[in-house]
Parts: sequence; structure tokens; C-alpha cells
Amino acid sequence: MSYGDDITEGIPYVLSNPVGATNYSSTGEAYDVAIAGLPFFLLNSDDAPYRRVTAQYRKQQIDQSREPGEQTLTGWWLRSQSSFHYGQGIKFFEPIQDESLRFQYTESKGVNVWTKGQATLLNSSNSQHITTGGIRANGRPWQYMRSIQWTTDGNTYNGVLVADEYDVDKIFPAITVSINNKALTTNVATLTTTAAHGLCTGMQITISGVDATFNGEYTITGVPTTTTFTYAKTASNVPSTAVSPVGTGVANVIHFVNYASGSDDPVYAICDDGVYAYWVTNDTASGKLEVNKKLLEDDESVAPTVMFTSPGITVTNAVIEYTKERLVMAVNDKIYEFASAATALPSPVYTHNDLDHIFTSITSSGAAIYIAGYSGIQSNIYKFTLSTAGAMPTLTSAITAAELPVGEIVFKISYYLGNMAIGTSEGMRMADVNATDGSITYGALIFESDQPVYDFAFRDRYIWAATGVDGQVGTTRVDMGQSLGSLLFPYAWDVYDPDDALGHYTTACAFMGDTNRLAYCNAGNGSDGAIYVQAESELLEEGTLRTGYVRYNTLELKIYKLMQARVDTTNGGLYVDSIDYGDNFFRIGTFSQGELVPEVNISYPQAAQEYLGFQFTLTRSTSDTSKGPLFTGYQIKALPAIPRQRLIQYPLSCFDHESDHFGVEVGYEGSAYQRMSQLESIENVGDTIRVEDFRTGESYIGLIEELDFRNATPSDKRFSGYGGTLLVTIRTV
Repeated sequence: MSYGDDITEGIPYVLSNPVGATNYSSTGEAYDVAIAGLPFFLLNSDDAPYRRVTAQYRKQQIDQSREPGEQTLTGWWLRSQSSFHYGQGIKFFEPIQDESLRFQYTESKGVNVWTKGQATLLNSSNSQHITTGGIRANGRPWQYMRSIQWTTDGNTYNGVLVADEYDVDKIFPAITVSINNKALTTNVATLTTTAAHGLCTGMQITISGVDATFNGEYTITGVPTTTTFTYAKTASNVPSTAVSPVGTGVANVIHFVNYASGSDDPVYAICDDGVYAYWVTNDTASGKLEVNKKLLEDDESVAPTVMFTSPGITVTNAVIEYTKERLVMAVNDKIYEFASAATALPSPVYTHNDLDHIFTSITSSGAAIYIAGYSGIQSNIYKFTLSTAGAMPTLTSAITAAELPVGEIVFKISYYLGNMAIGTSEGMRMADVNATDGSITYGALIFESDQPVYDFAFRDRYIWAATGVDGQVGTTRVDMGQSLGSLLFPYAWDVYDPDDALGHYTTACAFMGDTNRLAYCNAGNGSDGAIYVQAESELLEEGTLRTGYVRYNTLELKIYKLMQARVDTTNGGLYVDSIDYGDNFFRIGTFSQGELVPEVNISYPQAAQEYLGFQFTLTRSTSDTSKGPLFTGYQIKALPAIPRQRLIQYPLSCFDHESDHFGVEVGYEGSAYQRMSQLESIENVGDTIRVEDFRTGESYIGLIEELDFRNATPSDKRFSGYGGTLLVTIRTV
């Protein structure tokens, strides 16, 4: 028969083992069992009984992991993790697949994971001032933040310069003083502190606990001594009088620029050179471009120096940066460079061919200056190389150093440690920068964020990105010292405010001068945002670390039994939760400060699971806010939940001539060897077979585990004597 397109035709090739999978069709004899379609009588005896035994696991009950100590002979499947310094971002914790997964996890909030072998609580943050500017129509925020240091009245301060639409302020770590004396003479209030106050002229200070005359918010006008300060107060004279109990004064801001909304234009861009601040606005009288500068040590009482104005230009978008000993400024569609002592706007070095192009950021490497921007849904990073004279060349068209994927908008570029950090509407990328010609090659997204990445801050080997933390104001830290692949680096959520409920975008971040305390802020969309400063020593009240789902590199069901958290609770407590596939949390352990943490039962979820995750919540010391628990890892014990297999032994009668219990004879000379040979052939193939037990009605699929033929009959003159008991052991599947 030829085979064609008729789908009713038979299959021309044998598939699997059809003989072994078929049922036995009875011919009238009362057989006991049929194996692979071959009928047999049972020959049970004391030496060869019918047996059913639970089979041992075929799969080894060990986890072939790269984590040291995972190998076990106790029967448990183990999964351990002893460090988290490769950051967050994985869903499944399967270190056998990738070495870097050994030290990664799903996500953390309020936890410092960057020291190998431990996780601790991060420092808390304090809200120090409000922000009011929102997100502009072009997608850019009004906030800028710069690390600065200045000296006033003999004191040196570390802080940040924050521009917020119409205001520019200097924010510094809060100074709190205790006040034990008061006096008021000729509308000048003088307060005395119990110790050296560290205050300076221009600081805004809030007084409380003195009396109704002195309490309130004021600008410090003088610091006659290290323990006295003055401010203007219109009121009747008050003689020098002790304050008991002592009052309190708190200062954390100096107003630097204070434009009036409705009459003045906002600050479109700002930068500094370490001594002066430079900013771009429109002249109040003419409404045209104006560039100003002012010493960082000054306050709002000192008028800025107008460097120049340009009546022919009205600023709608701007960015300015001091780099390579010059100011580089982009206003609307044009780019300029000029000296910090310039008194007139020079001709542009480049004009974009799109009048609506939005420039967003400026940075530089050793070989070039880069300016980022976008038109519509297309973003580019432009490169300007320096001439031998050190000036930016005049270009008719910019050199496009990088073009981002369509729809991904670039908001920030910053050069650091030989790489360029790129903040976009989708997240953060890193680029290699060629030291010779300044060409750049960017990599894949290091992480995706719920909001655009608007700003970066740098310290040591780390980069902090203004990203928000799970919808709350905060930052993400990236470790440039560890590589996970080409231009990919570990990251984790970092300092944030757990009490923030506004949902406003985090828009800027910078370190407080040369300290290790980070400042960050969010936008004021509809309601006020805030400027936050990382606490010097106070820790967050709690932090969480969520592991990747553990599935032991297999999809079969597991019974998760025991969890051992490795934690020192001397200075804080711990909560442990299990997390099922539906993201449901189950509390399985609560341990107070000082309590030993034993191995705990994983009591929930109760049913077998394909995979299971865990979350550890670290809680701060109840007696010292600067201390918390030390978490060093965990171990999970599980067992496979696959159905148990059975080994069933059938003692089969295998003779040439046999009869059933009704006396019906069957067989022929040579049939014993032929039937045994058929089973051996099926066994060699290794395929499944159908087993039928006519005594019980049981029918199942199994594998031949073992054939054991025992011939105890001698030959005689008429018969070969080949026959005996055939012990067939079947493994159910």
C-alpha cells in the first residue's frame, strides 16, 4: 500500500512500544495477569511471593548547587544564601544557572546589602524643607541639587544647593541648639545657647519653648559670639532673662534666591564651580534671557551679579554646567560656551535643526563634552570634541555619539570612573567612553524604574540614582565595583522615606558637601514635596529583604519544611514570612531583640508548592536607634512531593505446558523461552508497558525493573525441561 495525503491511512512507522502498551484480549483461559499483552499464571510460593514495595526515589535528594555546603546525605533538598552583595532584580533563586545568582535576591527596602556576607538596616532620612515645583510640560523636573561647601562667619558647612522653580536654597544637616537666655533691644533679639551653636548669618532658624515674643521662624542677622545669635524682632525691649526650662532652636536652610511666582521667571537651570553658583532665568523687566552668578557663601540678602542678558531670546528650556574650566549652556535649541567672567552672550557653537528640541543634561569626559536631549520620542547624546586651543568647535551639525531606542527619553548623563551613567524614562544604562576620541557605547538597562531617572550622585564605587523606591521618595544604588555582564552592574533600592504617601517623582539627589550623607527630593505636583537628608547615625525602624523564589531548578512540586535564618538579634528583631506563587505572605516566625532564632517550620502554605519565596524583616533596636540586627543568611530544607512509586513483584509461571485452575491446558513446546524472550526484548527497549492483574482488576503503566528467571526442572527424554518461575519486578510510573 502506498501512502499519500489521505489522513485515514495507517502510520507507516512503529511509534514507541505498541506491543507493550496494549491490553490483553482474553481467549477463554483464566490467566492471573498480563504483562505487555502476554498472559501468565502466578506461581506464588514462600521463596517467590507476590510483593508490593514502596520504591526509593530515583532522583537524588540533594541540590546540585554551587553554594558551598549544599551537598547532603541526609535526604533534604537544601538551598542556602550567605551574601546579597550582587543586588536585587531576580525572580527565581537558582544559583546553579549563573554564578552571580548566588548573591542576588528579588528586592529590598531599607536594607544595606553591599557588605559581603551580611545585610543591615540603612540610615533613616529627615524631611528638612518643602518643594513646590512639579514636573514641567516638557517632562523635566524643576528641581536641581548640587553638592556644595561654603564658609560663613568662620564656620565651614557641608550641604546641597537646591533649585526649586522660583527658589534656590542651601540645605545643610539640621543644627539644634538649646537656649538658656533671651534679650531684645531696639527690635533686635539676642538668644544665648548652652554650648557653641555653629550657626551663621543668613540661616533660617525656628525658635520654640522660649516665649510668645521670641518663638517663631526668623533669619539670623548676626553671630556676636560662638554662643549667641541675633535676629530682627519688632517688639518691646526685653532685658536679659534666663530661659528655664531651656528653649530650642533648629536651623537647616539658608535662602539663596527667592523669586516671586507671578512676577518673576523661574530658575530654568543652575550649576556651580565650587565658589560661585550660576543660573539661567529671564529678566524680570524684559522677559528675556538672563544669566546670573553669586558666591556660594552668600544668602538671599546679597544681590546676584548679572553676567549678561539677551533681549532677543526668551528662555523656555535650559541646562547649564561648569566643565573643563568653562560654562556650557543650552538654551532652547542653541548651545553656548563662555567663561565664568563673561559679560556678554557669545554666538552659539551649535544650533539644532529642530526648534522644539529639548536639551536635558551636560557632562564631559577627558576627550569631549556631551549634551543630551530629545525631540518627540527620539533621544540623542551629542559629542563636542575640543580643539587644540581648548575651545569648543563651532559646528554646523553635532556629532551624534549615541542614539537611544525610540520612545526612551534621556534626562540625565554623568561621567564617572571612565563610564557614562545615562538616566532615561525607562531606567538607567551605563556606557563605555573611549578615552581617545570620546566615542560611547551604551549597554542594556541595568534596571527599569517606575519613574524616569532624573539625577545621579556619586561616592567611591557607587552611583545613587533618583528613582523612587516602590512608589515612595528615594534612591537606587548601583555598585560599579562588581560586574554582572557587559555594562551591567548590581543595584538595589537605597535610602528612602517609608512614610512618604504622596507618590511624587524623586527628582534630584546629591551628597551633603564632602560628607557621606545623601540628600534627595521629590517634586511638588499639586501638593508640596520635600527635601530629605540622610541621618548621621539613626537607622530606619525596619527594612525588608525578599529572596528570589526557590524551586531547586525543577518544576515538580516540593514540600517546604524548615527554615533557618542566620541573624544576630543582639540589637534588633526579625520577622520571617513565606511567599507563595500568588504573592501571598504568611508569617512563619517572629523574633524579638535578644531572642535566639531557631530553625522554624514552614507551616504555610500547607500544600506542596512548585516554588516558594521568603521575606526577612529586620527591626531596629528598641534601646538605641543607631543599632540594628545583623542578618548573615538563611537555609531552606525541602523534600520532593512527587507521587511515590511502587515495586511490584510477580512470580510468573513460565513453562511450555500449563493449565489454569479450571484445568484448561495451554502452551506448546518452546513457549516458555519464547515468552521470556519477548519480555527481555521489551525490557531492553526501556519503554513503558501495560500491566493487568485479573485477580483485582488493577491495570497500570509501569517499567520492567528486573527479570529473574529460575529454572529448576531437569531435561528428560521427551521434554527439554526448560521452564520455571519468572520473577518480574515492575516499577509503577
